Amino acid sequence: MAAEFRGNTLINICARTGTVKRREREHFYNSELAYLLKDAPAKIPLGGDFKCVLETADTTGHNTYSRALAGLVQGFDMQYIWLKNNFGRAYTR
Repeated sequence: MAAEFRGNTLINICARTGTVKRREREHFYNSELAYLLKDAPAKIPLGGDFKCVLETADTTGHNTYSRALAGLVQGFDMQYIWLKNNFGRAYTR
């Protein structure tokens, strides 16, 4: 989902989940999300449920790594942000 308001663009994604949907998820990052970002401004908030991780340290369970997402982050020179709240839970943005 993408929205533009007064010259500001926001993107929120919800990628496909599960091992059987891995190919669809990789296609989403390689094609659909890359297409959506190609004309986006230099600084744009991108958030959502990515259904995968970029580093092993980002998970305590099954590691679902995405080469396509890693390539997208690198190719668009994105900033990867890790936030931890006071309750001991951690989230990536």
